[in-house]
Formats: sequence, C-alpha cells, structure tokens
Amino acid sequence: MTQRDPEAIVKLMISMIGESAAILMMDTKNFGGGSFDFPKSETGLGAQTFAALAEVVGMSNAQRLCRHFGGERLYIPNLASQYRQERNKNIVKKYNGGTAVRELMREYGLSDRRIWEILKNTDMSQVNQISRYVQESLF
Repeated sequence: MTQRDPEAIVKLMISMIGESAAILMMDTKNFGGGSFDFPKSETGLGAQTFAALAEVVGMSNAQRLCRHFGGERLYIPNLASQYRQERNKNIVKKYNGGTAVRELMREYGLSDRRIWEILKNTDMSQVNQISRYVQESLF
C-alpha cells in the first residue's frame, strides 16, 4: 500500500480529472473515506473495479487514474466534513444577508433547531478545504 498525503492526493486528482469528478470520487457514497485498489487495466482481474470507477468518474477519467495509479492502493479522503463546514458557512452568510430561518430550513432540509445551532457555532474564519485545493491546483 502506497502512503500518500491525503491533501496531495486531492490536489493530484483535481489536476488529473477535474474538481467535479474528484469530488464525486471522494463522496462517501462512492470511494471517500476508504482505500481504493486502482486496477492496472480495464480487463482481467481489475475489470469490475475499473467499471465501478468509470461509473463514478467517467471512462476517460478512470483510464487516466488507472494509468497513473494502476496497481496502487490509495486512501481516498472523505470530504463530508468540509462540505458540512462550507454548508454551515453558507447558512450563516445567508442568514446575515437577511434570509429567514424558515427559508434556510427548506433550502437545506434541516430543522430550525439545527439551523440555530449552526448559526451559534459556525466559525466563519475556517478556510474551505476544497476551494483551497482547487485554487492551489490552478496555479
């Protein structure tokens, strides 16, 4: 198993397959939060794994990833906590901009109690990790 820095993996994946595909891959419904064995090819023993990868990120992106990481097992970071932090910051921004709690409840599918908890506890000085990775990969 190859040990790599999760932040470096995020940056590399974004540069290779784009932000949208990388985020899909890091979603907990897909591969986020676990190790992934990149197949060496689309056929043979890796065919099922390749098919699962291609279903999430598309055929050309799967091929690109397998050419680069083929035969390696990598931990794919779970970015759910960064999504949650960004969502919470957006809730605070909208509330401070005049959006009513009732509207925020509908938009985010949260209870009023949870919205108030977010408004009370969200640290607006936190940096959005995903945006930072994207910005760094663009330069």
